[in-house]
Amino acid sequence: MFVTHSFQIPYDSNLYEELRTMQREAASVWNDIVREATSYYFACNKWLSKTEIQAIRKQTYNLHSQTVQAIADKYAANRETIRQLRKTDKKANYPWRRKYYYCIPLKKASMDISTDTITIKKVDYGFSLSDLLTKKKKKNWNDKFPKQHTSVVIPNRSEEHLNACNYAEIVWRNGAYWFCYAVQVPEQNLSAYEKKVAGGDLGEIHAVAVATEDRALVVSGRAMRSISQFRAKALADLSKKMSRCKKGSRQWKRYKYARNRLRQTSNNQLEALEHKTTKEIVNFLEVEKVTHLVIGNVSGIEKGTKKNEQKKRKQNKVRRQQLSLWNQGKIKQKLTYKAKIKGIIVTEAEESYTSQDCPFCGGRHRAKGRMFICSVHKTEIHRDVNGAQNIARKKHHMAVQPLVSVVFKQPVWYRRFLSEKQKIPLLRTNL
Repeated sequence: MFVTHSFQIPYDSNLYEELRTMQREAASVWNDIVREATSYYFACNKWLSKTEIQAIRKQTYNLHSQTVQAIADKYAANRETIRQLRKTDKKANYPWRRKYYYCIPLKKASMDISTDTITIKKVDYGFSLSDLLTKKKKKNWNDKFPKQHTSVVIPNRSEEHLNACNYAEIVWRNGAYWFCYAVQVPEQNLSAYEKKVAGGDLGEIHAVAVATEDRALVVSGRAMRSISQFRAKALADLSKKMSRCKKGSRQWKRYKYARNRLRQTSNNQLEALEHKTTKEIVNFLEVEKVTHLVIGNVSGIEKGTKKNEQKKRKQNKVRRQQLSLWNQGKIKQKLTYKAKIKGIIVTEAEESYTSQDCPFCGGRHRAKGRMFICSVHKTEIHRDVNGAQNIARKKHHMAVQPLVSVVFKQPVWYRRFLSEKQKIPLLRTNL
């Protein structure tokens, strides 16, 4: 299984300037591809194939030929994704926007990797604009342009051996350049284990609730929800202030920079919480020796909440905002690939009414608060744990029995919430 890791490239003024120049050149390649492919479509009513795009791109770009081909591959993949989306959403647009900077994709042939350094190959052409116009150095326009092979060297700070790395990208993130690379991670084999099933229920108040037959773990999602709500309110306030300023003025630029910082900071916080949440879940599954995980599919729950009359009656303005800010897709994606690395087979199931179905009497009862109480057998169980177990029962058999333990956790335990006895081990580890 391939996963993506990254490390920050240390700041050096000359290095960063070279990488920025390569980003501009990569943007020129992307803009040329988009312009020519779109023009060909309107003229011939069909798209250029990936092979034709790569053949046309054999021009004098100051990038390695494999990097130019990688940009063409990304355009073809983007176009195919939009084609699939347009089957259900006609508002999805093919690539059209002009870019001024673009990430630098690197194939294996365009970089040399050693233990200490990573050498990125590029080319520089010997012609200047004046030479081209006066034809001082070229006797025939059909001759190949003379080029000089150059390179950009960055330090190798990866924790893995990158000899088998076939693809990487250099991206601008958080005010610095990052080297993102794909490495293959071996998946564990759980075929010798006895089959054990667990279900996962995604939510807002509790980000993930996972349960087996007798044990359950519930990880809180209140921190992620509060960050999302604060970001929405702060961005709305900044947008309102920007609308009162003249576009391009100094005060307008201050608000714009503040908005960008707020978005970046909140994205970093949410991503960290998502990783910590899914790590707790996967550790629980590994300890319980779970072989099959069934996740509830909640995609599309936020769509049509204003136009659909049935959804509109159930949800008010505040609830619609909460659903639109819910990051359940990212949590599901992180949970899926982390579980697959551990050898756990992950599937999805419809999660409608799973929190209201009673496993003891088979009836359906409305849950009150965070607890589900069966009106027939008077059994009490956490509604998210009940939903997780019922999701697993839609795909596999799971016995109905009382739970031994239900553990509630936070993705991050802040020091102000810990008792004095819990703070002592932290002080010792810090020392």
